[in-house]
Amino acid sequence: MPKTIRTAEQIHNELQNHMAKLAADVPGASRVRIPLPERHPPDASGRNWNVVPLNDLGADYAHHVQKVIEDMRTEFVLPD
Repeated sequence: MPKTIRTAEQIHNELQNHMAKLAADVPGASRVRIPLPERHPPDASGRNWNVVPLNDLGADYAHHVQKVIEDMRTEFVLPD
């Protein structure tokens, strides 16, 4: 499946939108600070960026946040 090319800012905005929606269902998710995605060489799945949340993720919502990030890494790539 072809990936959609987005800038770091566009991916960041999309992640923030997903976090806002997630926060409605998962208490604590709204406290997660998401930095701009950082580019890296493509992995075996073609993902070329990652994000590490800046604050401590509580066990109650960490897997929800990581799932959103992983889904977006699969959907979007940063331009070369």
